[in-house]
Amino acid sequence: MSGSAKGRARPRRPASTPARGASAAARKKPAGLSPVARRWAFVGAFTLALLVGLPLAHAMLGDAGAILLGTFAFGFVVGRMTIRR
Repeated sequence: MSGSAKGRARPRRPASTPARGASAAARKKPAGLSPVARRWAFVGAFTLALLVGLPLAHAMLGDAGAILLGTFAFGFVVGRMTIRR
């Protein structure tokens, strides 16, 4: 039998994916963090990364490398926080 003559199996949906006729409540995503909580989690993670990353960059790259890395990171955060949605 050639490949085109074989019957084609329909792809199976994962068990977590609701059917097309399911209600809107069944299709909703599970509740996650609110936008305010996500923002503060980002600020906290970034602050922690800077408290560890800048001294490490200073030890490995010197003064100029740490200043450049910190400036780049600060610009990234300011850009993320001021983006229009």
